[in-house]
Amino acid sequence: MHRNVWLRIVVTAALALIPSLAFAEPSPQEPSAFFLTRSENRNQVHYAVRLDEACHPVGNKPVRVYWRMLERGESEVEDLLGVEQPAYGLEDTQQVALTPDGGRVRIRLRAFADRPIDLTTTQVQGGGCAVQAWTKFGAGPAQLLHIYVKTSWPFSVDFVRLDGVSADGRTQTELLRN
Repeated sequence: MHRNVWLRIVVTAALALIPSLAFAEPSPQEPSAFFLTRSENRNQVHYAVRLDEACHPVGNKPVRVYWRMLERGESEVEDLLGVEQPAYGLEDTQQVALTPDGGRVRIRLRAFADRPIDLTTTQVQGGGCAVQAWTKFGAGPAQLLHIYVKTSWPFSVDFVRLDGVSADGRTQTELLRN
């Protein structure tokens, strides 16, 4: 009987830790490459890359997608729900390539599978890692900073706006409509 009580306590404690692990605050070794916002609130969907000390992507699926729940507080974070995957999630394949000073991960958002996004990682002076997202804007590539989704009632999208910066520093904006 004593053993069963002890086992129940250990299992209960372990299960209590699972939510905190699932929604852990992103670490400095998991920097966000870009984020998405919607017109209905301040919450953000972030696309972050798990990195090692050499700024190399970790694993065969290093990109994590999560909500930053700003409506509830600056440090509130949640994983995407299954029902949100078609709108904000990633295609299953993440193509990972390592470079001497970092790496590259090619992802595709499920909602825009025909537009690949390359996430590049590099070491920066003074330590730390920089992550940038690159995709096609019009005829050429540009750094993707932000995606804005203008929604309308009840469950439709008016437009999607991509915001970025070209390699020569010019602001880039592209509107996507159905």
